[in-house]
Amino acid sequence: MKTTLLPIVLLFAFFATASGQGTAPVKNRIFSFTPLPYSADNINGVAFGLGHFSFTNKIKKHKVNGLNLEINPVTPLLLIFQDPDKADNDSITLVHNGLQLSVGGFNGGVAHKGVGISVYSVGISSKGLTVTGVYNLTKQLNGVHITGLANSATTARGLLVAASNNAEDFKGIKIGLLNKSTTSAGIDIGLVNTTGMRMAGVQIGLVNIGHIHKGLQIGLWNINNKRSLPFINW
Repeated sequence: MKTTLLPIVLLFAFFATASGQGTAPVKNRIFSFTPLPYSADNINGVAFGLGHFSFTNKIKKHKVNGLNLEINPVTPLLLIFQDPDKADNDSITLVHNGLQLSVGGFNGGVAHKGVGISVYSVGISSKGLTVTGVYNLTKQLNGVHITGLANSATTARGLLVAASNNAEDFKGIKIGLLNKSTTSAGIDIGLVNTTGMRMAGVQIGLVNIGHIHKGLQIGLWNINNKRSLPFINW
């Protein structure tokens, strides 16, 4: 009987080993320092440290579910010398779901969902609530995003509040000194509101510019493809 079972056991072991080849187990951790080690996959708990960047050329996609707490002492130098437009922001290298508290910020390649409070932020997508001290340069913004100087996005849905709000494709409410879009649907409130192509909604400001405007313009001077008028235009 043992002689009969041995080939079957060996055959089963062979197929089990073959099916497992090339499929590395996902490494989950409750806590990790940042920058995250290359060996870590998912952090389900707390990530604490200097932030998310790599000391090597190895690129790996990590996920943090929970609290991401960053203390970066060189943030003032980064704000002076770092060009956020040159950040590596073409592919997702970090997925964060939860609360972000940082005296620095994301430096590109981040898909964030939740609440974020930081000095600056550069990412691919952000869904939820963010409060950023200086700038928020994220390709896709959904939710409420409040920034000291500039919100900048390719597409944005929700509420943007900053000195300057710039979104190529926007739906929602923008409040700032300068509100700029290529296409916009909703409400713009600011000193200068400008839409390059189509605006559907209301512009309220000192100067309102809408190339193809369907809605109402209220301000000192209002310009659209139909006419230019003081105070009220449509």
